Amino acid sequence: MNIKTPDYHSIEEFQNRSKKLKEIRDLGIDPYPHKFEPSHMAKEIFEKYSKKDLGHFDDAAAGETPLVKFAGRLVLFRAMGKNAFAQVQDESGKIQILINRELTKVDGYDVEKSKEKQSHIKFIEKKLDLGDIIGIEGNLFHTQKGELTIFAKKVTILCKSLLPLPDKHSGIADLGVKYRKRWLDLITNPKVIDTFTKRSRIIKLIRNYLDEANFLEVETPVLQNIYGGAEAKPFQTHINALHQDMYLRISLEIPLKKLLVGGFNRVYEMSKVFRNEGLDKTHNPEFTELEAYASYWDYNDLMKFTEKLYETIALKVNNSTKVEFGSHTIDVKAPWKRLTM
Repeated sequence: MNIKTPDYHSIEEFQNRSKKLKEIRDLGIDPYPHKFEPSHMAKEIFEKYSKKDLGHFDDAAAGETPLVKFAGRLVLFRAMGKNAFAQVQDESGKIQILINRELTKVDGYDVEKSKEKQSHIKFIEKKLDLGDIIGIEGNLFHTQKGELTIFAKKVTILCKSLLPLPDKHSGIADLGVKYRKRWLDLITNPKVIDTFTKRSRIIKLIRNYLDEANFLEVETPVLQNIYGGAEAKPFQTHINALHQDMYLRISLEIPLKKLLVGGFNRVYEMSKVFRNEGLDKTHNPEFTELEAYASYWDYNDLMKFTEKLYETIALKVNNSTKVEFGSHTIDVKAPWKRLTM
C-alpha cells in the first residue's frame, strides 16, 4: 500500500526541526523518553509559593530555595547573555524559567561529543524550538520584578516538536481549523482548557447528583435494529456476521424505559447519540445526551429534581447560582418560575 507523504514534509520549518531532531539523536540524547515525574503543576506552584519569601537569584543558584520538577510546552524563549528566560506551559498555566550559562545542564548532553562544542545554554537556544515539551528541575525564586521563576538546574527534552505553533498573537483565525484541530486551540487558548475542565467536572457532578438520588447508571446498545425515541434521520451501518442492517441510536429513551418495565425504579444514561441531520454551531451529528427515568414520579417531581440539579452544579462550579451566557445573566436558583403551556 502506497502512503502519501504528508504535505507538511515540504515545509521549511518541518525540515529544519527534523534536522535538529537528527542532531539531538546523534548526540545520544533520546528526544522522546518514556517517563518524567513532575512534582508540581504550574497552578500548584503559584498557589503554594507565590506569596512566600523564597529568596532571590543567588539563593536559587546556591540551591537554598525549594526544589521543584515541572514539565510543559515551551511557548516563549528569550536569550539575554549569561541567562535566558522562557515560558513553559502545562494544562494549568504558565511559569517562567531561568536558564543560566554556568549552572543549567541539559540531561544527557556532553559538550565534548558536540561538533560545535556548544555550551548547554547554547544547545537549548539552537536545538530547541517553541512547541517542544521539556522537563525542568530547579529552584524557585522571585525576580527583582517579583515574578515567581524556576532557576533551571537540569533541562530534559521530553518531546521534540516538528511543526510550529500557531501565531501567539492572532492564534487560529480559521474556525474550521480550530474545531478540526482542537489540540492547537488548546495550546494557544487557555480559555478552551478551562471549558474542557469545567465540562468534565459538570459531567461528574451530574453523575454524583443522580447516584445520590438512587438512580442506577446503565449502558444500553449503541447499535439498534430499530431506531426510535426521537424524530431524526439515523446513521446506517451493517453487521456482516448477521447479514443485518443496523442503525446508530438517535435517542436513549426506549432501552431505558424497557429497564423500567423489567423492574428497575430509577435509571439513567449519559452517552453519545447520533443524528444524520444538520450541522451548525449548535448542532452536531454526534452529541452527548442525558436521559433519566423514575418510576412513580410525575412531572412536578421531575421539574423540582431538574431545577435543583442546575442549582447544585452552578454553586459547585461557579460558587454562584448566576451564570453568564453571552450578554445574558441567568439565575438558576430554585425554585424556577412556572409557565403553563
